[in-house]
Amino acid sequence: MIESRRRNFRPVYLATEFGWSFFSLMVFTASGLFMIQIAHLDALQLVLVGTALETAAFVFEVPTGVVADTVSRRLSIIVGTALMGLGFIVWGAAPLFLTIVLAQVLWGIGSTFISGAWEAWIADESGEPDLGKVMLAGTQAESAGALAGLLTGIVLGAVIGLAAPMIVGGVGYLAMAIGLAAVMPESHFSPAPRDRGAARAMWSTFREGLVTVRVRPVLFTIFAITFIGGAASEAFDRLWQLHLVDDVGLPSAPALEPIVWIGLISAAAYGLAIVAARIAQRWVVTETHLQAARTLLIVDAILMLAIIGFGLVGGLAAAATLYLVARTARRLRNPIYSAWINQSLTSAIRATVLSMDAQLDALGQIIGGPIIGAFAVAAGTGKGMVVVGLVVGSSLLLYWRTIWLHGRDVIGPPPSAAPGL
Repeated sequence: MIESRRRNFRPVYLATEFGWSFFSLMVFTASGLFMIQIAHLDALQLVLVGTALETAAFVFEVPTGVVADTVSRRLSIIVGTALMGLGFIVWGAAPLFLTIVLAQVLWGIGSTFISGAWEAWIADESGEPDLGKVMLAGTQAESAGALAGLLTGIVLGAVIGLAAPMIVGGVGYLAMAIGLAAVMPESHFSPAPRDRGAARAMWSTFREGLVTVRVRPVLFTIFAITFIGGAASEAFDRLWQLHLVDDVGLPSAPALEPIVWIGLISAAAYGLAIVAARIAQRWVVTETHLQAARTLLIVDAILMLAIIGFGLVGGLAAAATLYLVARTARRLRNPIYSAWINQSLTSAIRATVLSMDAQLDALGQIIGGPIIGAFAVAAGTGKGMVVVGLVVGSSLLLYWRTIWLHGRDVIGPPPSAAPGL
């Protein structure tokens, strides 16, 4: 039975991870330059574009997660993929501030249909006892797709124009939605009962998710780490290219455009992620809360030191190396972290709680990103990177607390033992 589940699940899972990453990197390779050179957005407008995305994600994350738990993970993923594709097409088709903001809203809403539902679908359909290894395999496919999408986006942008990778990527997402509708399995999901109406079922699922968070103390820790990670990741993603170009400096020989240097470094990061995920898949064990917390403690410590070093060093070789270490650690961290949170959840409320987690990530980005960004404007992007590293470091205390205070009793009583809300 389990082997049959794996055969039906694995090709769709890996192909989807590859396809999403391929088409999204195709879009993101050109999107920054498109907004600056084609749409002529100023600095404030660029910030507002990011705010529109994160606000949409924050507002819609939990409602779409409840839909995934009460209706269908499969349907939620298909709808989300289609909305993201539509957003990318709008983004590239009309180089105007308002249409770009609309595109971010569509993209943000689409991503909330996928987040939570995707991890819940994996946990339901895989039949694997160790989700960390399953998700590390997905990270390899995702990294391979990203590398291919990055190179394709550079070629399309250079030959046809900066809008081409964005529109082609959006069309690719729409094609994936159609393909998923045709082949995506959903054989091990039972929607929440709706004998008293869909709205009542959704509220019941949301309430059960809140109860689960309240009675399982590890989820408070996980949510706090998610908020910290969101604050750090937003600033890191916004500042690393600026720090590399303006503070560290790119070599004048060979005379390559900055986008080529950035592209080569990004390509190296995805290549390293594939190798690192393969190694971790063999050696990393995440079957218990204790194992996952110990592994994440080590990964986040490496991430903290790499980011701080990236902000302090002056040479391109050293800065690029530390950036690659940080990016690799981040990409290894994500599947292990997803496996950790899934250990505390039942299928009935998995997508809802995962959506709560994603909402806290968006809130961390909305609050923490601009604060660190404002500090970087005043003190310099290098010092801003040091602050990012220190923010990441604060999560180490939470991992340590989980290891020492909870141990094997980290889950707490089952939801049924908790008082109702």
